[in-house]
Formats: sequence, structure tokens, C-alpha cells
Amino acid sequence: MTHSNYHTHHRLCRHAKGTTIDYVQKAIDLGFKTLGMSDHVPSDLLPDTMRMDASELDAYIEDVRAVQKTHQDTIKVYLGMECEFLDPNPAYYERFLSRVDYLILGQHYVKEAAGYQSAFALSTDAHILEYGKTVETAIESGYFSMVAHPDLYMCGIDAFNEAAKDTAHRIIKSAVEHDIPLEFNANGIRRGIKETSQGMRYPYPRMEFWEIAKTYPVDVMLSSDAHHPNKLYDDAMKEAEQMIEQFGLKRIHTLKMKHLKNRL
Repeated sequence: MTHSNYHTHHRLCRHAKGTTIDYVQKAIDLGFKTLGMSDHVPSDLLPDTMRMDASELDAYIEDVRAVQKTHQDTIKVYLGMECEFLDPNPAYYERFLSRVDYLILGQHYVKEAAGYQSAFALSTDAHILEYGKTVETAIESGYFSMVAHPDLYMCGIDAFNEAAKDTAHRIIKSAVEHDIPLEFNANGIRRGIKETSQGMRYPYPRMEFWEIAKTYPVDVMLSSDAHHPNKLYDDAMKEAEQMIEQFGLKRIHTLKMKHLKNRL
């Protein structure tokens, strides 16, 4: 059983349930030693409303920091955020990093001439290759401590073609070079098995991606991507653990926070 989770959402994102104390109490019940809250950063760039408003950022930070202090003798709680890499201005990321313990890269969009394309629906080689370049650049930026659901870009395609392979190698190789773990995300399992032209499969994790990953010395971290306290360690997490073992992936349990602020 896992004893940590660093990808945990908060009700402020509008598609999750529970506040920090709800997750911490569940984590303690499960015997967790570490919990990292990592809700979506507010953004004026993106078209979705599935994230907190900029006016709610202070409330999120205060909520996590308060529980961090009151439970410091029972469980290690970290304040993180999940962030896309879309804005070229370093100040955008540094303003979050100045206030939190870590950022994880959750690339849910790629930039295109007309705006942004959802990573859940990439269907052209150009979009898939752009996703790989974007994630590679994000890793190289040094802002992020983990890459969430690195295989998300294949949700919209069935066949694992050359563009998909190129993107997998690009992301995995960059993660190794910059000592950043890739996340094996259990939330794709919760989305259920779907029929495709290539057979029945989960939208993610994509087995083709992890077949490549196991050939590299890349660190892999299991995450719940919990949107409800009851999802911190559920059947999807247990199945994901089994998959990691079957692949023989190099699993780690402690996140190396590149920007941890020593304020505890």
C-alpha cells in the first residue's frame, strides 16, 4: 500500500469535493505519512472553468497552511498546485512558486493559432508532437517537481503511431535528464474501460507509453489525482499499483520538491 499522495484536489476547483482537513483526516485513517494538496492554479489564459478563481488563491493557501500547522505532529502536509505550461513569462510561475512548496505539471492543453486545444482530444500528429515539445520545455524550465499523467495526450487517439512514440520518448528522456518523476495516474482507471479500434482500454494509463518508460531509468510516482477524500486509496489505486509492479517500473514514494520553501 502507498503511504503518500502528492496529487490531491480541493473543492475550490469546482469539480472536486472536500477541503484540506477532509483529505488529511482520510489520509491519517489510511496510515499515510505524507499528503500533498495540489489544486489547479487559477488562469486567465484557459477557456475552462474547472479551477479556482484568482480571488480564491489566498483562501486555498490559507486552508492548506492552517492544516499543515495543526497536524504537523501527525502527518506531513505539503502545499502544491497543478499547473499548465503555457505562459512564456517566468513571472507567471514564480508568483506561485513564491507561495507554495511545489508545482506539478498537468498539461491539459496545447497552444494553437486559434487558442488552446484540450489534451483529452488531440487527434492530429501536429497536436501530439506539440504536446511533447511543450512538456519537454516545461521540464527544462525547472519550475516543476513532477509530470502528472504524461500519457494524457493519447486520450483522443487509438493507434500508437510514430508521433505518439516520438512524444513518449521525448517526455521520458527529458524526465530522466532533469531528474523529474513521471506520474502513474489512477484517475484514468476511474474513467472506465472504453472500446476502441485497438480493443478495450482505459483512456490512461496507456500501456504503450509505459512499455517505453520501463526501458529508461525514469522515476515513477503513483498518484491518486484524488477529487474526493474517498479516492485517496481506492480500487483504482490498487489496480494502478499492480500495473506498476507488472511493468517493473522504478517507483518512488517521496517527491523531491525542487522549490520547497522552508516555512514549516
